[in-house]
Amino acid sequence: MTSGDNIIQICSNCIRLLDSHTLQTVSEWKPTTGERIDHVGCNKTQCVVSDGNVITYLSIEGGHIKQISRVELDHDVACVDITPLDLLEKSDVSKYCAVGCWVDGSIRVYSLPDFQQLQTHELGGEIVVKSILMCPFEDSSYLMATLGDGSLFYCDIDPETGKLSKKKKIALGIHSTTLQLFHAFDANHVFASSDRPTVIYSNSNKLVFSTVNMQDVNHMCPLNTGAYPDALALASSSGLIVGSVAAIQKLHIQTIPLGESPKRIAYQEATSTYGIITMRNSNITASSVSTLCQNITDSSDVINGMDPDSRLKKDAANNSEVHNLLIMDKKTYEVLHVHRFAPTEWGLSVFSYHCNDKDYFVVGTAFVNEEDSESKDGRVIVFRWDGTTLNQVASHDVKGAVSCVTEVCGKILAGINNKVTVFEFKEEDGLKVECKYHNTLMAVYLRSRGQFILVGDLLRSMALLVYKQLEGRLEDIAKDYKANWMTQVEILDDDTFLGAEHFNNLFVCTKEGGMEEEDRRLLKLAGQFHLGENANVFREGSLVLKNPSGAPPLVHKTILYGSSTGAIGLIGCIEKPLFDLLLTLQEALARTVTSIGCIPHNVWRGFHNDRQKEPAKGFIDGDLIERFLDLPRSEMTKICVDLFYDFDGTGMKREGTVDDLVKLIEDLARIH
Repeated sequence: MTSGDNIIQICSNCIRLLDSHTLQTVSEWKPTTGERIDHVGCNKTQCVVSDGNVITYLSIEGGHIKQISRVELDHDVACVDITPLDLLEKSDVSKYCAVGCWVDGSIRVYSLPDFQQLQTHELGGEIVVKSILMCPFEDSSYLMATLGDGSLFYCDIDPETGKLSKKKKIALGIHSTTLQLFHAFDANHVFASSDRPTVIYSNSNKLVFSTVNMQDVNHMCPLNTGAYPDALALASSSGLIVGSVAAIQKLHIQTIPLGESPKRIAYQEATSTYGIITMRNSNITASSVSTLCQNITDSSDVINGMDPDSRLKKDAANNSEVHNLLIMDKKTYEVLHVHRFAPTEWGLSVFSYHCNDKDYFVVGTAFVNEEDSESKDGRVIVFRWDGTTLNQVASHDVKGAVSCVTEVCGKILAGINNKVTVFEFKEEDGLKVECKYHNTLMAVYLRSRGQFILVGDLLRSMALLVYKQLEGRLEDIAKDYKANWMTQVEILDDDTFLGAEHFNNLFVCTKEGGMEEEDRRLLKLAGQFHLGENANVFREGSLVLKNPSGAPPLVHKTILYGSSTGAIGLIGCIEKPLFDLLLTLQEALARTVTSIGCIPHNVWRGFHNDRQKEPAKGFIDGDLIERFLDLPRSEMTKICVDLFYDFDGTGMKREGTVDDLVKLIEDLARIH
């Protein structure tokens, strides 16, 4: 739409101005030499068209299209844009024309209407520029350009001079990407249409890249009508989709009401289902998925054949806790099946297990008696979901609570009170105990990597075991002899192990080699850090898409953690040169940035529990590092003294500038 309430129609050989009410042609412009219109950039009052290496500037005023000027470039034009940058004046007139060229892969800025070349940036490489866009965000303006390989280049553009600075690159996808501006929530946003569509917006003068939960969006157009207010029309290979801007801009978080408390969850890729252990009070039945589901089974082998309805009435009368295993569809979140455990039987652990070309859910349980200090009995149960029915294929009674289950070398591994047990499973023979390890106080967490097993003990920190499959036995090879009350453990690599303990601390231990047997059997402390939250779950993974550009990653392995307060955080492993740089930067920021409550950074992040206080080591505080981006530039300049690092990736260290550090920290911030 133009400022005169007309519609601009772009054809291959002409540009028309149509009356928005009658759709009659008001004005028309055709190239004088019969050129074909290849690319167009327009706004309410201006239009720029290109044919080959020729660009023509048109003005739209008073219902007429008027040719103002034209220029011939040295290379063919790949894309053009004339989005206005004057946010304060709210002008519909752009002073600049941004151009992407084919042969040299450059982006250029020209003044309007005289086409004086103001800036040129060669993006390098042999990939063609596909889309270009000038966009004002909050107090800053950016020039963005995408390449055919899915890369996005963006840099600051001065609205007064057209000067470009601070060129940066990020990979959005692996195929061609198209940029389109839209307005939502009183702010500008950019939609990047590609195989991995992304919404780009500004938050506190920082660009945020939020991935969209869709695939292969070819084009986007803002849609604002009575039926679809503040919406987006998205064209994909499968059809046209109308989506809400609010839903697209958010992180993709969806709440699935269960009406009962989820305790454990496992994903089974082969069947696209989740196995979820839940708990509810027996009096709560109206809104609980475990009572509303059509497919319900019970642990009939231990409840004497009681039918589900009679079981439900008995549970309600006893006002007891009822534990269930839910099978939930990955896509629709429909609960497909519910299995109720026996009375007083609690589900404690679950994982997805692949064996003999079949997939199973393995569940660990405990029978709870209020008179006992700990559970004396439990079960390891193997279920198989065949798409319509959940079948219990094996069950093994054990002496104790099955706190954790996982896999080691194709076998089932379970932590049962003070024992670590390996089970051999065959569907026709059931579960058989192969070997046990007894030297724990309470084995509550297990992780495996190859033949190695990391045990999180309730009060005895961590122990590293090896499963000798040929000999059929478990053997401990190293321990951390400190008395830490563990809340979770994770294996980072063959020699490095992460732990979380009850007093909201994280620590890392390493397995050391050495000549002495005593040294080899010791897990040595390599790092410690006060997190401030009780981390009770670790999982290897990421909150963002991995960089598909092939560039060396700054963070080599990421571990997600969940806390008892509901927080989700990320722990990453970095190389020592980057660690040394960030440690120096962290120390400088700790002297510059005032913390909440004026608590010194080293005091807050130091490892402390009820027995000891020690300084933090081996960890970088990412929250503090990102505070660098909020500092005035004068403060940034003071901090950037004597910070040496290989910022260019050439293998040679040099002293960093403010722009070097800003780019590095922004790249690190994007991993979450």
